Amino acid sequence: MNELQQKEFELLKCFIEICEKLGLTYYLVCGSALGAVKYKGFIPWDDDVDVALPREDYEIFCSKAGELLPKGFFLQTYKTDPEYPRVFAKIRNSNTAYFEKSVAKFKINHGVYIDVFPLDGYPTNRAVQRKIEIKKVFYDLLLSSNFESDCTLKVKILRKIFRFFGVHKRTAKIVARFEKMISSYPAKTSEIWCNHGNWQGKLEYSPKEHYGDGAIMEFEGIKVSVPQKYDEYLTQKYGDWRADLPEEQKVGHHFYSVMDLNKSYTEYIKQDGNIEL
Repeated sequence: MNELQQKEFELLKCFIEICEKLGLTYYLVCGSALGAVKYKGFIPWDDDVDVALPREDYEIFCSKAGELLPKGFFLQTYKTDPEYPRVFAKIRNSNTAYFEKSVAKFKINHGVYIDVFPLDGYPTNRAVQRKIEIKKVFYDLLLSSNFESDCTLKVKILRKIFRFFGVHKRTAKIVARFEKMISSYPAKTSEIWCNHGNWQGKLEYSPKEHYGDGAIMEFEGIKVSVPQKYDEYLTQKYGDWRADLPEEQKVGHHFYSVMDLNKSYTEYIKQDGNIEL
């Protein structure tokens, strides 16, 4: 593990301890699941950790984790950090600094983190699915109104319009409405589970049976849970996941303005509250 992965591993162990204490079902997902199955730990070039819980367990986790996390760790949601523009949670190490470029100027906790996703039910009716996807695009546009990232000219214009009307100042309310929409299909009674928070779109829509009761794998020397039918899950997301990638693709996919693993993000905040990078 490199130094960033070590910090993330500390957060992961804490997450698992809380889930076990509360009797919650969780899974390593995305690249973290691939790492557990293929490398028994981090993908060597990976720069994050992704975990997920069924919506009901996710809500319990979010309601209890704040009081169970050790000092210096912070559960970040739109409820605990109102400018945080995501429909999933993060666990942050407040004693570190990791300013992602797209949200570097947001007045939120910018410590090293792991992503904690809810798994929601998803309808099988195609017409209803299309309505959900249209709404998701709309909410994503609203929430991106204050982002600093590459985008098309059309999106740039829309962002300027949204900022003119002050949309970027209503982040928590928008996320709350977004969350209400995606969580309206109970995971327990749905045939499909969806990780709406991840950016890979329909690759995140899996049969519920892929997750099942989970399969126990080793991850950097500890036992973790991954989707029970991990072969099907990973094949849907990555295709031939057993094949080796070309060297040029062996890179992380998060981009930061500042990464400081020995100093708190608060030391980059000026007296007037603005962030100095």
